Amino acid sequence: MVLERCPDRWLELAQDEALGRAVQHTLLECVETEKIPDEVLAACVPALALPEWAELPLPGKSQRLRLQEVAHRVDRHPRLQKMSATSLYEVAAHCVRAGGLLHTRKLRDAKPYEIVSLAHDLALTSNDPKALAKVFEVVAQLPQPTAVERPSQDDGPGDPTPKSLLSDDQRVSSLAALACNPHLDRHLVSGLLDHLHPTEILWLRTYDAAVPAWLKKAAVEHKASPAQQQQEVPRILTDEELDSCDNPQAVIQSWLDAVKEHRGSFYHQVEYAVIRSRHRTEDLVRQVRAHIVLSYYDQPVAADALMRMCGDDPARWHAVAEALASQDLGRFDETFGQFIDRMTSQPA
Repeated sequence: MVLERCPDRWLELAQDEALGRAVQHTLLECVETEKIPDEVLAACVPALALPEWAELPLPGKSQRLRLQEVAHRVDRHPRLQKMSATSLYEVAAHCVRAGGLLHTRKLRDAKPYEIVSLAHDLALTSNDPKALAKVFEVVAQLPQPTAVERPSQDDGPGDPTPKSLLSDDQRVSSLAALACNPHLDRHLVSGLLDHLHPTEILWLRTYDAAVPAWLKKAAVEHKASPAQQQQEVPRILTDEELDSCDNPQAVIQSWLDAVKEHRGSFYHQVEYAVIRSRHRTEDLVRQVRAHIVLSYYDQPVAADALMRMCGDDPARWHAVAEALASQDLGRFDETFGQFIDRMTSQPA
């Protein structure tokens, strides 16, 4: 707040022997880049690399956080990439080396979101073709997303966007970010197009701000591989639309098949669409996760199945009650069919 009141003194304060470094950090962290003149931003370059963090203990964590913060500053102030190219590349190399960020075992054990974050950070800060190629290969091996068209009342006019179709766009957005780095071999990216989901290709054709021009051109000219041609995007239909289908159960099954390897809100929407439909069958409901079916109260989906299984047997009802009260987190992904089979297999 003090600095905001005296923008005419930013350059002087950023160069002050005693206060300069603190002022530089504050400007980079707290002031919108449009408000910082080039001369002042150049004076803040020494603080970009966070030299105070260079020798912190636990380098595997501290240098990862350092790289993350440096990338955040570059993303916030894009002009810094040209102003501090040498020092930027040096700090990125130091973080990778000291933190062992690209160690094979560390990458193998990393969560997908950690891989995605590292890829975006190196895309902004690194000039090492080998490091970029290594993280690119790991990103390329991330699980392939799926795509389902889920109509909503909030949809605007026109076709649905790639982001709304995909279960997540972390893989393709990371690949696009790395492709924006001129030090990455372009052939690595273009060679991967055959292995992307067709909706990821559409993503590359759509979002100009996130995709370099050469990659968008390659995506536009890309011809779908035989495997990609078979990956259709199913659409969640209303019951009225399903009424006109020859085999509505087969259509619903295609929704479940499309998302069977995925989780999260995307998966929930498909599950609820299944159990809300009047075209649902016992076999379809058995494929939905048990906690979704058991907590759904708009229609007696679970109650009907439990009545058929337990009947007037108090022992079976007691076993079901105990199972529901246990809240076993290890069974979070158990399907309703597996739950019913487990309850049935217990002695009455």
